[in-house]
Amino acid sequence: MELRHLRYFLELAKTLHYGVAAENLNISTPTLSVQINQLEEELGAPLFYRTQRKVELTQIGEIFQQEARETLQHAEQAKARVRSAARGERGYIRVGYVASALLSGVLTRLLTCFSAGAPDISINARESAMDTLATQVSERTIDVAFVRGPVPLPADVGYIEVEQDHFALALPDNHPLVAQEQPIEPAQLKGETFILPEQVSGTLTFAQRGGFILSRSWSAGSLNEVLANVALGNGVAVIPAILVTQLKLPGITYREIPGAVIPSSIWFLYRKRERTPAVNKLVRMIERNA
Repeated sequence: MELRHLRYFLELAKTLHYGVAAENLNISTPTLSVQINQLEEELGAPLFYRTQRKVELTQIGEIFQQEARETLQHAEQAKARVRSAARGERGYIRVGYVASALLSGVLTRLLTCFSAGAPDISINARESAMDTLATQVSERTIDVAFVRGPVPLPADVGYIEVEQDHFALALPDNHPLVAQEQPIEPAQLKGETFILPEQVSGTLTFAQRGGFILSRSWSAGSLNEVLANVALGNGVAVIPAILVTQLKLPGITYREIPGAVIPSSIWFLYRKRERTPAVNKLVRMIERNA
């Protein structure tokens, strides 16, 4: 059974005349008769009473008429949805992100702006370890990602800088240098234990400025874990400055790093040869608004 069989049946059910129905369908009357016969054979029941004077629907034909209408309606709806998705008007996007992208507001700002113009595209966001996100984009586990750059990228993954930031210091409230009125110089933290966030570039630059290597450090992973260990007095940390304004936590004192800022930024990652229209629509929007 094909959709054309349903269209032929519905036209005959409406006109109850083979000649008129065939003309409306732009086919010959014998062709219409053959198609209706094939449909009845497949269903195993007559759909029409035929006499020399008239054509009438059987009870089975009346039941099938409603089913045929609904089937064609569903087919048209499916066609419309697919065409909408092909135009980038419908679909879904899987977004990966790191905590600082959420805390900075850039993730929410950009995705909310996109959703306002594409309400039929659903967005699913989940936090992941930063060192996995570029690979997830490349392997299509997710579609796009917000990370704190710079990070190494696979050849098929590109990036757009969407937010500029810098690094700052986080120390326990009871650290001896907290009482110091002057800026805390990097060299003063030589020998300290550094709690490393996922993005270690800021910590490495800080240590280089202070003329020391990180002999005492350990990786905590998420920013929440980094700050928890700083608050507990387990060490100090070089963290994104956005946390200074967004996370006022007990037990932690923030300080700006003297001298030229140690830059950091938030990158939006995407596949360079993306074929999904909804994802491409998001990439184009972010290119315009970054």
